[in-house]
Amino acid sequence: MKTTTARLPYLGLALGLLAGCSRDEAPAPAAEATYSRTVTYLDATSPSRFDSIFKSPVLEPFVWQNANDFTVFVTRPPDHETLAFSFARAKLPANPVGTYRFKTVLNATPDVDFAYRIVYDRRRPGSTSWWVYDGSSIPTGSFTITAYDAAHRLVSGRFEVNISDVSDPFALSNTSPNRRCRINFEGTFTNAPVQDVQ
Repeated sequence: MKTTTARLPYLGLALGLLAGCSRDEAPAPAAEATYSRTVTYLDATSPSRFDSIFKSPVLEPFVWQNANDFTVFVTRPPDHETLAFSFARAKLPANPVGTYRFKTVLNATPDVDFAYRIVYDRRRPGSTSWWVYDGSSIPTGSFTITAYDAAHRLVSGRFEVNISDVSDPFALSNTSPNRRCRINFEGTFTNAPVQDVQ
């Protein structure tokens, strides 16, 4: 886990992408997502945990791909909170349906990179900062692509991610106590549209 103001690939870019359809095409099925986030603190201070559940239309799932990467996003606009699951295109099979494990700083062998970003309150006017949890947080769990519709460019799947002994994502300023915690995510997404990006 780290706090940063640097841009991550794709995570700080504008959201709200819509795929166009010609008049004789059936409209694409709606993209949907849901996930639960549980933050369990490792100390005896109250509160001991926070549980949150997010669902569409609050969440937006989509996929961005280019020559190098294939990244599934589940985001809570306007970019307050984002889960990203990124594959190297060279390692992703033509039919990507399957279950994948997360890369970490200790093991780069698995196929998918995980990142979670949550924006926190501005410390001064005009500035934005955020917490980022990635492979340095040693994520465990799995990411599964359950369906891939190549003709309509839609992806569905589910995920379970656990990160332990990390800083509190709700520590909103330098003066907030740095409580250690465990964060668990479980969710699904359906019909996430694939978008080509540079």
